[in-house]
Amino acid sequence: MKKEIQNFEELESFLKKHNYTYPKTWKTKLKKIKRKDRNSSTWKDFRMGMYAVERTVRCLIFIKREMRFLVDKFTIQIEKIGGEKLVKLMTKHSLTYDIIRNKIWPEVIDINDKKFYLNLIKKGGKSYYKINFTPEVKRFEKLIGIKIPRMIKLPQKKETIFQTIESQYYWTERYVYLGKQVEDKDNKNIFRKEAQEYFKSVCTYINQPKYNKNFFISQLNKETNEILKLYWKFYLTVR
Repeated sequence: MKKEIQNFEELESFLKKHNYTYPKTWKTKLKKIKRKDRNSSTWKDFRMGMYAVERTVRCLIFIKREMRFLVDKFTIQIEKIGGEKLVKLMTKHSLTYDIIRNKIWPEVIDINDKKFYLNLIKKGGKSYYKINFTPEVKRFEKLIGIKIPRMIKLPQKKETIFQTIESQYYWTERYVYLGKQVEDKDNKNIFRKEAQEYFKSVCTYINQPKYNKNFFISQLNKETNEILKLYWKFYLTVR
């Protein structure tokens, strides 16, 4: 009776015993990954957690990037104006270096991202970061000659999801949970269909009471836990 090799480890042992070698790529292709619970709700929970973290991080990065763009524009414009003319314009618009540093920068270029949630608003199902247009900011806008945006429109949910499933990690976990091929990532039709289904799932389930702070903390690793702990109020608005 012929003996059947049950797994890659047995095959590897057999080949070594008989002094055979094999291509290194075999190990990646043939070694099975231990799959988790195939229950679709478990996969749904994983994806909701991944979305929560990705959505939070990507929106935070987007706001900071937009602020850096503003800083770059201000710097270039100030260099064009020149020091002597800048002083005259500051006097004309009743501004001082202290006012710019203490009353304008905190409103336009806030480096304290822990308080970003205070400036978030929802409008028509979309998320925005609102810049507080104080009288000082309005005067600075006239002085600098650059239009300062009243609101920064954040990326839409669908954009976040497309960026999320660009990662190899997503498709590896998809295989672990569902047994579907990792190579599906390279199939444009499957990729697009996966994104659409993920988006629909997020829109349907993400606001359910189940997906609260305690749930995500219990499901995610320590590093991602810290992100949601620090920015939970931010996430609740942008989700």
